Amino acid sequence: MKTIARSNSQYTNCAAICAAIIMGVGLLSGQPLLAGQHAPMVSAQASHKAQGLDLVLGKSTVVTVPASIKRASLADPAIADAIVLSPKQIYVTGKAYGSTNLILWGKDEEVLAIFDLEVSVDVARLQSQFKHFLPDETNLHPVGSNDHLTLSGTVSSPAKLSQALALAEAFAPKRVINLLKIYPDEPGTARPGELNHVTVEVIRGTAVNAVKF
Repeated sequence: MKTIARSNSQYTNCAAICAAIIMGVGLLSGQPLLAGQHAPMVSAQASHKAQGLDLVLGKSTVVTVPASIKRASLADPAIADAIVLSPKQIYVTGKAYGSTNLILWGKDEEVLAIFDLEVSVDVARLQSQFKHFLPDETNLHPVGSNDHLTLSGTVSSPAKLSQALALAEAFAPKRVINLLKIYPDEPGTARPGELNHVTVEVIRGTAVNAVKF
């Protein structure tokens, strides 16, 4: 986790400043919004060190901080939206794939918290799709990074591999990195941890390094 140590003046020209404190009720796209309604909640620390916050494209998270927020600023408002819901809550929504920073200031004009936001593919939903459509494939490991998906682990057949890739493509079209392996590769292939025992008969009096197998 990197530490961001910059003066407040470096952020005065940030494109989006959410200055309105809505005291528990806000508006998003014209609809009434209550803090925590239909959105996961994350508790953050008051710190000058950047805190990671993973967002899903098109979904929101309510961030709760331990001190009152006076001002909020997004480095790149094209990546995410932020709305102050109350003195200690801010509603953050992923708008586009990518990374940006969210800075919160407290009442004393000191930096209250810094967040490294990353908006990426909905990995949790993809995992639920795997469990539903491929319940026997328990070694599938998707990892999202912005608009890319990396699949690692193993599947039991080429058909299952095709199904897993098709499901992943729906979440990240043409952005799937396939590291999956078919396991076992062929009938009779030993499973991990299993050892094929081979018996070798060595003629007495013959040096082992002279025996050809």
